[in-house]
Amino acid sequence: MKNKWFHFAIDKESIFGLVCGLLMVLLSMAMTLFTSEISSIVLRDLLMILLLGFFTPIYYILIIKKKTLSVFGIHKDKLTVSLAINVVAGILLLVMFISKNTGNIVFNINSLYAITYILVAGIFEMVFIYGFLRYEFERAFGVLPAIFITAIFYSLHHAGFQPEFKKLFFVGVMYVTVFYFTRNIFSLFPFFWGVGAIWDVLVNSEAGNHIKNESSFVIAVLMLIAMIGIGIFICCKMKKQKICR
Repeated sequence: MKNKWFHFAIDKESIFGLVCGLLMVLLSMAMTLFTSEISSIVLRDLLMILLLGFFTPIYYILIIKKKTLSVFGIHKDKLTVSLAINVVAGILLLVMFISKNTGNIVFNINSLYAITYILVAGIFEMVFIYGFLRYEFERAFGVLPAIFITAIFYSLHHAGFQPEFKKLFFVGVMYVTVFYFTRNIFSLFPFFWGVGAIWDVLVNSEAGNHIKNESSFVIAVLMLIAMIGIGIFICCKMKKQKICR
């Protein structure tokens, strides 16, 4: 019987997860070479978020491996406790940020555009990083290595637009650790993760300046529609599989 905290059990599935994680980092790094708005849309929004980060793990886990959404931490188990942690941690984080803030906080329509984009991108982070990659790293190495390796990939995936690796590594460790209290993704999203991401991007970083516009809002809405479409496609595929059996 494997030790859940530390073990070494790499297989084809965990290698696939690692390769996907490396591709995510490479796509983000490519954004430093191709800096136009079109390049950003193609590299980050289309390839990294939608294709690699959302469609690939869901299709692979649900259709190819025939597992369930619980792989991503999406289930009803401990849902009430998870939501309570989510809300309380989000409020405490917000209070801490406000108490330490010494400047003026400006909220306008451009902020709303950015917040919409951040939250939609957050779906990708929950599914791909804290769901899929964390699961594959845990299968391969155990819970404790998974926490740190997932945090490394969380940090590195910001290479092309928010290269604050040390800070983001510790943020990643915090979020993955909290996830393991319930193994339910709703202990993080949308409040706890959302407060941290929104404040960090809009107040503490210059990264938010690139998404405070109408085009980012439109892109976010289109990505959300695409995610819903992917979800419907996967559901139909799963129903078809059951009928064929």
